Amino acid sequence: MKSNMDIKKKIINEQGFFVTKIPNLRKFKKLRDIFIKKMGFKRNQSINTLRKTLASMKNSEVNNAMVRLLSFNEASEIMIDSCSDIVKELCGRELLIQRRANTIFNLPGEEQRRQWPHYELMSGISPYTFVMWAPFHDLDDDGGVYYLSQDKSFKTIKLEHRYGLVNGPIILNKMFDQKPTKLKFGEVIIFNPFILHGNVNFKSNLARIACSVRFQDRNKPIMQKNTDFLKLYNLN
Repeated sequence: MKSNMDIKKKIINEQGFFVTKIPNLRKFKKLRDIFIKKMGFKRNQSINTLRKTLASMKNSEVNNAMVRLLSFNEASEIMIDSCSDIVKELCGRELLIQRRANTIFNLPGEEQRRQWPHYELMSGISPYTFVMWAPFHDLDDDGGVYYLSQDKSFKTIKLEHRYGLVNGPIILNKMFDQKPTKLKFGEVIIFNPFILHGNVNFKSNLARIACSVRFQDRNKPIMQKNTDFLKLYNLN
């Protein structure tokens, strides 16, 4: 495993993102167990049982499940703590973290919503923010999440700006012929807010479930986001 300094260099100065093993997997497993319980399942039921159930649910039922997760306020802290040494290397001990971590459900099939290519700055995220994204299971299907390198992302964004566009056809066309990033359970991808990413449709009998959280040094400006989106958090 690369050192935390090497990971920081990759995320900030080189490719803009990095996949690594979650250092405190016990914490992350706890996060998954609590999530399964909040979804109304017994702790001893497997994540794949939940994935199969989600894949058969109507969109309205999935939305209701996501609303139930709004009370899962401790998810952000657990996610950050599972990678605390890497987070400290990137931002120090005194943080601003997303108030509620996002739990992402992606359902298989052409009729389901796909996530168009985007970068975090488009939604008012500070340029000093980092994103941590990890699946609750192996990404073993033929589709999934893809990330463009920092160099490719910058070139695409600058080209759009030259034409006075934001998230126009130049970026939208980036969703085609992309090769998804294959992650195993226990791995996390951390990236900066300039990285273009999205997902493609996938063929599976199971839904894809992941968790993501945004964080930054508390002494850096938060730009357009406000304190309703973020909360203070100190690492040990």
